[in-house]
Amino acid sequence: MNRIILIILLIWGSVPKLYAQEAPETLFGNKLSISNFGVFVDPGFQATQIAGESAGFFLFRGGIVVNDKWSLGGFYGQMIQDIRPASFDNLLPPQAHMDSYQAGGFIEYTLLSSKVVHLTFPLALGMMELEIDEEGRNFDYEEAKTFFVEPGAQIEVNLHRFARLHAGLGYRMMGAMIQNSPGVPETGSNLTLQVGLKMGVFNFRQLK
Repeated sequence: MNRIILIILLIWGSVPKLYAQEAPETLFGNKLSISNFGVFVDPGFQATQIAGESAGFFLFRGGIVVNDKWSLGGFYGQMIQDIRPASFDNLLPPQAHMDSYQAGGFIEYTLLSSKVVHLTFPLALGMMELEIDEEGRNFDYEEAKTFFVEPGAQIEVNLHRFARLHAGLGYRMMGAMIQNSPGVPETGSNLTLQVGLKMGVFNFRQLK
């Protein structure tokens, strides 16, 4: 009987050890704290092609940073010059041109952000609008709106603990059309070149 009691006690004493495990790795660590987060704004420039013509956008992004690895936020881009696609030549008057804007959200992974030079991998999802305008008219032509997805890879340089310069390439893949209008040419999937300057507190531990 004493042996049985001893065996039971030994087994009972080993139960906590059997179930004890190391805490699993999580995105925020063991505690969710404001120090895991950061915020930034990111004005920049994007060069690409729209409807077969070279185009440039002023691009503004902003968002939050988690553990100085993952960034989530939104963006808006406005074409900085009007373009005139070749398809306009025989159909529209000489004053007709086209402008565009883009808007949406993004997620970005940053690799080894503590290094002076490191890599980031943004993925943008958004909508692009193309609109035909004509100088001297009191109203505009119809516009076309199209979804797009744009993965990319960029090199980023830590200029300062609150500023990071980045540049890299992406590829804009056009998807489903939200609104289609006769005469508005297709945007076309294309390579993009982007440069920008991130400014902000990339994690609030920097302030301690």
